Amino acid sequence: MFPYRVIVICLLFFIPSTLFSQDNEKEILKDKKAKLQKQIKLTSTLLEKAKKRRTKSVTTLNTLSRQIQSRQEIIYTLNIEVNMAEKQIEKLKNEIHITNQSLVAQQELLDSLKLEYSLMIRHAYFNRNAHHRLAFIFSSQSYNQAFKRLKYLKEYSLFRQKQSNEILAAEKQLSDKLLKLKQQRVLLLVAKNEKRKSLKDSEEEISILANEKLSQSTLLSDLKKKEKQLKKDLESKKNLASQLEQKIRKIIEEEIRVAKAKSSDQTVFLELTPEQQIISDNFTSNKGSLPWPVERGVIVERFGVQSHPVLKGIETFNNGVKITTEEGAVVRSIFEGKVSRIIDIPGAGKAVIVSHGDYFTVYSNLFEVSVTRGERVLIKEKLGTVMTKNNGAETITELQIWRGSEKIDPSFWLFQAYK
Repeated sequence: MFPYRVIVICLLFFIPSTLFSQDNEKEILKDKKAKLQKQIKLTSTLLEKAKKRRTKSVTTLNTLSRQIQSRQEIIYTLNIEVNMAEKQIEKLKNEIHITNQSLVAQQELLDSLKLEYSLMIRHAYFNRNAHHRLAFIFSSQSYNQAFKRLKYLKEYSLFRQKQSNEILAAEKQLSDKLLKLKQQRVLLLVAKNEKRKSLKDSEEEISILANEKLSQSTLLSDLKKKEKQLKKDLESKKNLASQLEQKIRKIIEEEIRVAKAKSSDQTVFLELTPEQQIISDNFTSNKGSLPWPVERGVIVERFGVQSHPVLKGIETFNNGVKITTEEGAVVRSIFEGKVSRIIDIPGAGKAVIVSHGDYFTVYSNLFEVSVTRGERVLIKEKLGTVMTKNNGAETITELQIWRGSEKIDPSFWLFQAYK
């Protein structure tokens, strides 16, 4: 008896927390899948437009690669769901087995109680006459014996009532166990359906992934045939990026020089007003939760050094992250601040620099700008619209974050952007 009671008590404390943990994990996986599916929906739309326009570019390849990555993550998530469902199925089967055994024992106990009670009732029936009970008492040899016989009849009556209550309690426990068994069987059915659905979804995603990888291989092969043109385009982009970086550095250095000229302490990095200091501190404290510069977008080129997706042995360097988005998309400020400068780079559109205390954010490749220098902007306020190139097939904006002359990876600052 003791081990069984210990197991039951442990289950009462352990199962609720386990179920809570599992439900919480399911919600996390559900949210992750929804985010990935949202990304895939956007990249699919962009790839379909490129296909209709017969555009084959590095951007298209990067977008397709990002979609494949998202697809692989969904498959991985679905596999986790399958494993979770399998564990839950096994757990429920064990619980159902234990409940069934408990039901058998409970039924045996109930049958035993009913048998005892029926024999008792039968005996009471044959001795129901009040005369017999009185005769039983008055036939006593002594007063003490009469008292004991009277007490016996009273206790016998109480015992019958107790037996009746025990039967009712046993029936209630049996009913509860039957209900529990029914609930466990429903949960088992749900778990089996979840596993079946996850397996089906996984098979579909794997089939789509195979086609996407085939498209990726074909596109990569086609782009390799245009190696000379790609090198020329890459050199042009490097020159434009270099021009933008030089202008950004010049502007930030000027801001620091002006700030130091106003300060008596020449060792300060960037003298800030109390208001600017608050904005700067708030910007820092919001690291990892800042909104994206576009409402819908996917990062196709990350910060720093990376290998060129087509040209072997060639590396590229990004000062920020490049985000592909929809044609005509609005670019917005990722935090409150003041428009420091608006830059115009021939061939690369416009760029807006917003200062946030000692931080600066740069939004480039804009077709038009809707703010002016010195204007204060709020978080998510419109700064302009993204430029579209290559016959409508490439709509990319770049976000850079600077702290003084130091470039920072925006992926660590935007909400759920780092991987």
